[in-house]
Amino acid sequence: MTKLASRSVSGQLKVLGLALVVLIPVVAAASLWNLTGQSRDIHVLTTSYSPALDANNAVLIDMTGAYVTWSQLLGGSAPLTSYRGTQNRVSVELATMERALTSSSLPAEDRTRYAALLDTQRTAIAAWFRSAEAADDGMRRSQPQREVLETDAMDRFRAFRDSNRGLYDVLRLERDAARDRARRSVQLLVGTAAATVLLAMVIVLRGWRLLARSVSGPLERLRSVVERQRDGDRDAQADTGTGAAEIRALAADFNGLTRSNQVLQEQQSVVLLAHQLALDVARVVHGAPDIDTALHTVCTMLGEGLSVDRIILYTHDESGVIDQRTQWHRHDLPDLPVLPPSLAGEVKDVGDELRRQATFFVVSDFLAPEVQAQDRAQRFYRATGATSLLMVPVGIGEQGLGVLSLMTVDGPRRWRRYEIQAVQQCAGYVAQSIVDLRLREMREAQVDQLTALDRQKTDFMATVSHELRTPLTSINGYLELLQDGDYGDLTSSQRGALDIIGRNAHRLRGLIEDLLVLNKIEVTGLQSSTEEVEVVSLVAGVADLLRPVADAAGVSLVVDAVDPELTIRVDRGQLERSLINLGSNAVKFTPAGGRATIAAKQVDGRVVITVTDTGIGIPEKDLPDLFDRFFRASNATAAAIPGTGLGLAIVRAIVEGHGGELQVDSVEDQGTVMTVVLPAGNGTAVHAV
Repeated sequence: MTKLASRSVSGQLKVLGLALVVLIPVVAAASLWNLTGQSRDIHVLTTSYSPALDANNAVLIDMTGAYVTWSQLLGGSAPLTSYRGTQNRVSVELATMERALTSSSLPAEDRTRYAALLDTQRTAIAAWFRSAEAADDGMRRSQPQREVLETDAMDRFRAFRDSNRGLYDVLRLERDAARDRARRSVQLLVGTAAATVLLAMVIVLRGWRLLARSVSGPLERLRSVVERQRDGDRDAQADTGTGAAEIRALAADFNGLTRSNQVLQEQQSVVLLAHQLALDVARVVHGAPDIDTALHTVCTMLGEGLSVDRIILYTHDESGVIDQRTQWHRHDLPDLPVLPPSLAGEVKDVGDELRRQATFFVVSDFLAPEVQAQDRAQRFYRATGATSLLMVPVGIGEQGLGVLSLMTVDGPRRWRRYEIQAVQQCAGYVAQSIVDLRLREMREAQVDQLTALDRQKTDFMATVSHELRTPLTSINGYLELLQDGDYGDLTSSQRGALDIIGRNAHRLRGLIEDLLVLNKIEVTGLQSSTEEVEVVSLVAGVADLLRPVADAAGVSLVVDAVDPELTIRVDRGQLERSLINLGSNAVKFTPAGGRATIAAKQVDGRVVITVTDTGIGIPEKDLPDLFDRFFRASNATAAAIPGTGLGLAIVRAIVEGHGGELQVDSVEDQGTVMTVVLPAGNGTAVHAV
């Protein structure tokens, strides 16, 4: 440096010039080599790694969708698409990966390694489709066989997922390495340019400015964009109008990758929105109070959610006659008139055809020449004014219910797959809602009819019972006059006949009284006037009334000792009627020489009154129906023992009206125990039931 400083300016310039002459070619060569390496890395990224990774991700997405559809099919659901159709798309995506990974820009050993990984994934995919189809075809086999097939398909899918992940990891590492190399190349280039500018500042200022303008500035801006993208600004774009060609190409590739990611995210977002729309429709229609509300709600939600201009939902009966038309449209559009008969008669045929083919009908542009040539399409266009149409069938299983049509009127529209799937899901929800609401309406109508019939029956029974009492009173009156001899002396045979008439008149009066009591209970409830009653006096009174009947039948009537302090709060008359009914049954169904016992005691704060007999008992098969009105045990009917089958129904109504419980324990040919369980007396009144 000292010798150089001592030289003349010319010499220093010569030395500087010589240094620049040596430096510039060296710097140029180094820069050229650096740019060449950078361009190679970028080329590999854009032609091999990025397309391969995108295709690999697409394979994973499509395979996952196929697996979900296959799982829904095995779970008993009705998937909207077939998983088998995914295989063609996956094959195309595998071919895209193969083209990207066999690019000549990749080293030969890398191509060989990628080919092996790709073959592994292709083999795993083929194996899963075979296992999935085997499991699908084996749904009619036994449960163990189906589980084996399903487990094998799940294992095959895990194998595919592992192979897909393995290839992804390898490609991601190679892509990141290429990006790192490109980044280091840029940094080295910037450093070299800066050093060159510092050494040749005076004589190459314009060149330095040009280099700064064409390389340093664009790279810095690109780096800033990368940082913004990294920090979450997905709208940041690199400048492709300035800088060196390589920088502009890198910026264009970066922007392309950004746009691809944005498109993917937007597609995912709209797919999720469509799926959420279908879920909202399902939630709303399942809670709709009637069919009109459900159909109108579905049309409104689909129209607003999918931004269409007009929606029409036709439902028809089994013969194809349209029984309901629900429509929705933009606020600035008028209602459509009723379809002409030529189109209305085809609604059912169109729906049945679409259901048989498990598909939909879509027209993106009614004004297209190939569409104008179709007579049905043109008639529909003239009737609705639609410029695009999506039509899906509404039905469940083999039952067609209608057709759902979505239209635009301002221009053509491309119907996306996720939109079609959402509409098909909503059509399924609509069909289920229609069926459910129709069934509910039928049930409600049946309940109303049964209620009206029951009311008519009750009114009829009350009227008939009252009307029968008047002639029966007259019959009993004249019967007494005849028996008393007011119309002359009677022979013994005549008195016998009058006795038979009297007994049957008495039975008829009892039947009428029972019918009136039951009818009163059903209409007005059990009106009870309760009081504190001593159980011992209650049981004694019942026994006194039953004893003559028991003596006449040759049955021993026994009353067990009752605690004189035991009380119960009841309507005395009603409870006496119940106990007399139980006691008379015990005597009536006990052969001569048998025994009937009445007992009462307190158990766990409740009064338990039992009426036990040693009579014919009740068959076990008759016990569940014993307390039904007009029901009589089969052995009592076979023995021709008289009765109406109303007594026990009245007893149960009275006991339950007092907050109690009536129990029966009987063995055929051994006897019966009827148990009345009531709350002990505590001063609490029993309300009317």
